[in-house]
Amino acid sequence: MRRLGRSLLTWQAALWAGSSLVLILGALAIVVFTGGPSTETATATLPQVTATDITYGPEGAPVVVVEYSDFQCEACARFAPMLAALRAKYGDRVRFVSRFFPLINHPYGMLSAQVAYAASLQSKFWEMQDLLYERQSEWSDAPDAYPYFKGYAKGLGLDMSRFRNDLNAQTTKDFITRQMAEGTDAGVNHTPWFVVNGTVLVPNDIADFEALIDAGL
Repeated sequence: MRRLGRSLLTWQAALWAGSSLVLILGALAIVVFTGGPSTETATATLPQVTATDITYGPEGAPVVVVEYSDFQCEACARFAPMLAALRAKYGDRVRFVSRFFPLINHPYGMLSAQVAYAASLQSKFWEMQDLLYERQSEWSDAPDAYPYFKGYAKGLGLDMSRFRNDLNAQTTKDFITRQMAEGTDAGVNHTPWFVVNGTVLVPNDIADFEALIDAGL
């Protein structure tokens, strides 16, 4: 997991202005994530899941797992295989919700979120998400990440003209920015940020997820 940076980048400046307390809390949260037992830290009131959310699993499921993530976040990449295994195990009984929270100190955080959202508009979000995490090391430090993203889109068989249009659309940027703002208002201050049925979960391993999910089923 990466600490939220202090320097603000162009369009994100206004969104994050005045959020010093959030940044401090995010820094403190690193201690919780990198050591010690798993902790169910607090309850959280998140925006209601709607038809615009990116979801996996049945509507009306008794358990809802929400993740706020950044595709350039190394900790998110480490948790990604666990979330994939949970979707495979519980996907017919649990609803998984993925929301965007690109960190301001990640140069490709916003662009990779745009890539994933554009893929979602062609029903390929989860496949693109897996590629972004699996191959994070090859694009994260590249001088230009876009050729990698374009290659992933081609490999998934996306309509490339539509992909480019959706990637650059203002509606795509607005959707991501809105999820960031709503997440910040709900207390999200680092990535990955997990909420299981209203409980903020700071997990060490997949068993921590399973315990909370099983309790809700």
